Amino acid sequence: MRPERLLVALQGTDADAMPLEAAIALAPIFNADLRGVFVEPDPAAYMLWTGPGAAGASVVSSALDAVREEADIYAKAAQARFNAAVEEAGLAPAASFRRITDSPSEAAQQARLVRLMVTCPNAAAGKGPLADFTTACLVDEGCPVFVPRRGALAPRTIAVAWDGSKEAARAAFAATPFFTQGVEVTILHSPKNLDFNDRAAAAPNRLANWLRPRGIEARTVEVKPDGPLGAALIGAAAQADLLVAGAYGQSRIAQFIFGGVTRSLLSATDGPSLLIAH
Repeated sequence: MRPERLLVALQGTDADAMPLEAAIALAPIFNADLRGVFVEPDPAAYMLWTGPGAAGASVVSSALDAVREEADIYAKAAQARFNAAVEEAGLAPAASFRRITDSPSEAAQQARLVRLMVTCPNAAAGKGPLADFTTACLVDEGCPVFVPRRGALAPRTIAVAWDGSKEAARAAFAATPFFTQGVEVTILHSPKNLDFNDRAAAAPNRLANWLRPRGIEARTVEVKPDGPLGAALIGAAAQADLLVAGAYGQSRIAQFIFGGVTRSLLSATDGPSLLIAH
């Protein structure tokens, strides 16, 4: 057993290929065991009652059986892909798979004591069957989330969106295994939307000083957006392998409801991979 644990969320489709490949590459970097998880919401929790009487009960029972059968197909596909991938990578002794039938918020308890969860870009953007589970892991459980898009793993060039917030600091801590000698780090900062009291904490030298004992001399780039800050950050990080950022926003109602910057980062269809923490 390894001292850390990574979680990869799977759905039993070809969309699993990217997050699973990333999770396998990340496991040795974090010195972590790898757990694949297939989350099957309890059908009884979201099937509507069609009406009183035996006829209505029969309709509901048939619908529930159909949903369970379909979930079983996808769960088996997810497990088969996971087992084949970890076997090929030589990670089978440090890997496990779990199928969970529960609400997304209850299933998200799997993210406790996990260093990082890897999920597909669609789920990060609030789309598809893993959207609510991903949201619950990030927001309710405080688990950092890695969204693979492109770029080397381990990343050789990293952009960190820094505003001095606790969310940005948590994201930097989550990315610690990536901050090694030889890695190029760029600190992206912007005075936009900062209150006067925030400006001292947002000073990029705070992060630069934290990185220096790790053998990294980070450079600083001030982002001066003409439009939305989120799009400007993505543009400034375009050549990086990884963008590290805090997730800022309000509470969750069935999907991501974050501020504009975080929504832009999570919904991006291009650009570097994303490590985000709340």
